[in-house]
Amino acid sequence: PTFPGVKEKDIPQQEYLWWQAIAQSTFAQVNALREFADFDAFFARLYEHFAGAKPWYVYSDVVPTLEYWQQQQIPLGIISNFDTRIYQLLKILNLEQYFNTITISSEVGAAKPDPKIFKTALDKHSCQPENAWYIGDSFTEDYQGAKEVGMKAFWLRRDQKLNLSENQLPTLNSLG
Repeated sequence: PTFPGVKEKDIPQQEYLWWQAIAQSTFAQVNALREFADFDAFFARLYEHFAGAKPWYVYSDVVPTLEYWQQQQIPLGIISNFDTRIYQLLKILNLEQYFNTITISSEVGAAKPDPKIFKTALDKHSCQPENAWYIGDSFTEDYQGAKEVGMKAFWLRRDQKLNLSENQLPTLNSLG
């Protein structure tokens, strides 16, 4: 979600309302809204659920790879179209300490693959695009978005056949 012109303190409420509208629309499309005695209460629980660790999975190669890169003194950042709950999630999942910066769409006012979000993240590191690597699991939002701004892009494709003509990775630690 992006909210250009919204004050930073108002972004979490705008995110909540945006996700609520998506959930409501989804249930309406399958004629299931009437099944809820109190949709607002249901959505509040659902939204909170995704702010906790339970629905998320950290692959076994993630922490060792992040630790290795941190030992190599490689500054790491996150670029995400997720919302401000990401800060809490990174703490809960014990991943926060690996990242120097976090750049999210709702705070930048642009979502991947928009070049603005990538350029904002690069600016936080005082880094030129040709000196940065980007790894992501979406071909359009991550791989193409990063390539468009001149970053060395890798497409993380877990459990899928790889086309070796592209910069595709089966796991994070396959970069070495």
